[in-house]
Amino acid sequence: MEVREKQIFNLMDTNGRRRDVLNALRIYLEALGEIREEFPDAAWSSYPESVAQFVFYQKAVERSADVLRQHGHYDRLLEKLGPRLPAFLARSQTWEQLGLSEQDRDELDVYVEARARHYTSNLVKLGFTDEERRITEAGAAFARGATRRDELEAMLPIDDVNLIVLRQMLKLRIFSAPDEAGRRRFYAPAVMALLLLLQNRAMDGGTFLTVVQGLSPYLSPERQAFVLEHLGDPERIERLVWDENIRIPGDFLSDAPLTQDVFASHIRNQKSGRTVEIYYAFYQRLLAFREERSRAACEELLTLLREEKGILRKAFGCGRTVFAAGRGREPDLETFLRENGDHPLLCGEHFNREFYRAYERSSRADDIREYADTTERLLSAAGIWRFDPQSALAFPELLDELLDREALPVFGEMSDAEFRAWEGAGDCAFRRDLSLAQILRYEDGQTRAAVRRVEAAVGAAGAGEVRTLMRSKLSEDFRRHVEEKYPQEAVEKLLPLFSDRRNDGKIRKAVNDAASVPTIYEYIVGIAWYYLSGGDFDLYASLNLTLNADFEPVIHAGGGEGDIVIRYEDRVIQLEVTLMNKQAQKRGEWEPVLRHALNLKADSEPKEVFTFFIADELDRNTINIWRAVAAVSLESTRDHRQVDGAVIMPLTNGELLHLLRAGVSVDCILPEVRASFAKVPRITDAGWKEEILDRLCP
Repeated sequence: MEVREKQIFNLMDTNGRRRDVLNALRIYLEALGEIREEFPDAAWSSYPESVAQFVFYQKAVERSADVLRQHGHYDRLLEKLGPRLPAFLARSQTWEQLGLSEQDRDELDVYVEARARHYTSNLVKLGFTDEERRITEAGAAFARGATRRDELEAMLPIDDVNLIVLRQMLKLRIFSAPDEAGRRRFYAPAVMALLLLLQNRAMDGGTFLTVVQGLSPYLSPERQAFVLEHLGDPERIERLVWDENIRIPGDFLSDAPLTQDVFASHIRNQKSGRTVEIYYAFYQRLLAFREERSRAACEELLTLLREEKGILRKAFGCGRTVFAAGRGREPDLETFLRENGDHPLLCGEHFNREFYRAYERSSRADDIREYADTTERLLSAAGIWRFDPQSALAFPELLDELLDREALPVFGEMSDAEFRAWEGAGDCAFRRDLSLAQILRYEDGQTRAAVRRVEAAVGAAGAGEVRTLMRSKLSEDFRRHVEEKYPQEAVEKLLPLFSDRRNDGKIRKAVNDAASVPTIYEYIVGIAWYYLSGGDFDLYASLNLTLNADFEPVIHAGGGEGDIVIRYEDRVIQLEVTLMNKQAQKRGEWEPVLRHALNLKADSEPKEVFTFFIADELDRNTINIWRAVAAVSLESTRDHRQVDGAVIMPLTNGELLHLLRAGVSVDCILPEVRASFAKVPRITDAGWKEEILDRLCP
């Protein structure tokens, strides 16, 4: 990804940025894959040359109705096209024949196709598609949620989705523009994120993200060396980030007071002229206080700081209070001076320069905060970076032995040919599904040495045992996390919220706003079942969800299995969880739930298998279809083995909550379900269809 000098890199465009980053990426990849199948010759270009961008937006809106809610221009375009939509998609009629005006054409480009380009640019930035929105090898791996692991990766106790995101983040390089010789400098933010936390173990999240997001490939060699030398002192690097590339305008180099016109020509706010007036009032009151440190001047300054707190914090305090103001009541003159006497805005020799520098720092801090949100979500989704309560690595000892720090360059240079091989060409490294050993360019000997170091560090023999030990530790950590953050009382309060989609914001705030609400529902149902079971199974191993390193849900992991699969020595319990309404369940759940139930029963013989279908609402047909399944002999879909007596027990969200509140345990539920399904009469006449046809056509 190339950036301009002074530009803060961003991994998701402002137009189309979403909290549920991974969910959005998967939806967008699925949509692009379908477009390639439906319109194989369609280029990624605007109408009428191609319908690809329009169709992508159409699919994105349909599948993200709870997020992409504002699309009035698109709705009006559909209404205007009406029955002519097929002709529009076939590009078989002119604008006039379609009944569209030049304004409609402009709105199609600005409010539909431009958004499609913005939304999918995120896939390009992460290497999941090329510029033509063709899905890459890395993108295909992410879409299916599966990849092959090398020896290093076999030891990491993260799932495949985490791993694919980790690979792409470690490959991510922010490039400068090429110089006259075609050489580009680069900065690797995820490598910086690793080295910072290997050096510091835990650090303030604000400082961590400021450093990771704020560094640049345009740093001079001297400043690059300074950064690498002070990895153990991130606050010093943070100060470098704030001051990098601040160029004081000539008007502010003078110490003479500035007129409002001169001031406003350099310090602007695109959204509001009134805001610039507040900035200038702040400038004047600071000048007045510096000239006469009186109670009256202090009160004038503090009044403005209080009345315009939000605006001034953002513009001059890097999002924090500009001056220390004590706690409780407003400070008097003596207290204010005691707490802020050395503040550059109050004691700096060249006030105008200090004022402009504070403005530039805060502007930079605002950009960093805005773009760091997506970076944090992606690092978190990689499964090794934690952010609660501080920034830290999930398993630093393992990573310290696994990774050769010398093989992880934070800064570097590339020739034009090297750049094209890394990111610029069609089959470049950034777009391929490369393993960690390939990314780190380990030779076989280096890989084996890293494996041996890890085995010695954790006291294990073999990569498999390392991963088993690590996952066992994570399972115990997850159990503690669940019992601390989601005790049974909290789960009982959360479950009813899922019955009304107007509560989505509350649910995301309570759990993780980086996940979709259906994903969160699976997570909370799994925890509810954990309490119904008396905590007698490994919840971490049973969830088919990708969790971040803070143990919060991110996205459904996929892989063709049920949502939650709990394995005991003598039985297996599968939970299939959905928030689809009664009508949508018939289209979207009947086939996959039945397939998962049959395959699990076939694969688990001779263990007893129970599948519970849990939804907010159920219709009578769905309830009885699941009952009827137990009566017939069916086949697994993977190898067509015969499956008899499949048990699929439907439960509503309210019924699950009632069982939880009533203290009914799974040990009481299973015998009742078993006994009831044992009464279902078996249909043993497997050849009934052939008998009918034989009578009709003897």
